[in-house]
Amino acid sequence: MSGNPFRYGRAADVLVDRIDELARVVRVGEECGTLFLIGPRRFGKTSILRAAEAKLTDAGRVVLRYDAEAFDDIGSLAAALLAGAVRKYSSALDRAQAIAKKFFVALKPSLTLDPSDGKITVAVGVEPGARLGAVPLFTDVLNGIERLAAEDGRPALVVVDEFQQVVTEAGEKAERQIRAAVQRHRAVGYVFAGSSSRMMTEMVATSNRAFWQLGDQMHLGPIPRPAFGDFLRKGFESVGATIAIGALEHILDLGEDVPYNVQQLANECWVLITDNRRRHLTATLVDEALGRVVSMQHVSYLQRWLLLARAQKQTLRIVSEEPIGFELSAAAFRHGLPRTTMQRALEALERQHFLRQDLGGTAATWRFEDPFMRAWLATLENQ
Repeated sequence: MSGNPFRYGRAADVLVDRIDELARVVRVGEECGTLFLIGPRRFGKTSILRAAEAKLTDAGRVVLRYDAEAFDDIGSLAAALLAGAVRKYSSALDRAQAIAKKFFVALKPSLTLDPSDGKITVAVGVEPGARLGAVPLFTDVLNGIERLAAEDGRPALVVVDEFQQVVTEAGEKAERQIRAAVQRHRAVGYVFAGSSSRMMTEMVATSNRAFWQLGDQMHLGPIPRPAFGDFLRKGFESVGATIAIGALEHILDLGEDVPYNVQQLANECWVLITDNRRRHLTATLVDEALGRVVSMQHVSYLQRWLLLARAQKQTLRIVSEEPIGFELSAAAFRHGLPRTTMQRALEALERQHFLRQDLGGTAATWRFEDPFMRAWLATLENQ
């Protein structure tokens, strides 16, 4: 691929050392299993799911992949799943109408054909309220897809990204209703992916929750440094740059191994090298690139910062100043903040996507969802 090799902000075209993770998602599709894919935002879940969809589609499987956060409510997500299933199993309107009538008749679907592009549009005729909520509508669609896939002979994989949004909207009852449907299915596999690591883990690892032992779990961690460093090295060497000792590690350190942020910082380093005809990647150049990234994000950071309550601002500053893995009570005491106040602030900052809990070690640790906000807060202190 020509141009800047470091891409961010969309699904990656090239996966770096995610072979095992990709193979596991593909296997779930092949075996019609169930997988909970859990990993923070910016770690590449969507890229893995997109690559798995391509592999399974090439093998003749039907993949229905949707992001729950892209829809206003569960009912809209259910309607999109229904429409996707009808289109994937038939490209002809008459065949699609027959499918909709046979497998989704209780949902009263209506089909139209857009003459401009030939795309079939499907609308659900049953209001969510008539089904005592949107979750039964959602499970009705899943049951219809199961019947359709079984009769057609082509298994399907249903992928719901940011799945925690479904439970956030409908509560724990959604887990029970979805489990009751999914556990009976044999022609459809499921991948429920989510970025709220704590919420998703509680769903699947707590014995009194409905998703307990419903399927496998895969927790997505950072890309191993040797592989990521090799990827970065090849990208810079592609434009003839030499690399100082420690420069690549500095990029990984500042990005805290978060794939999105590492790519974003490497992207800006590449711009500095190519635009200014420099040929040597150093730690100093990396720091300069970080300053440029933080400057470009200043307005966005500031707008979010100004909306925070005083205790939340104070807590965010504490997290930026304390070492990763700090002990909550001790940190609160050092900064003169009541422990309960800081705990509530941390939870609020997590809900607002400022912070996340890293569950990858022996104990949960608080980290910035966007590691570069730490650097921005440092600049705010100096103003």
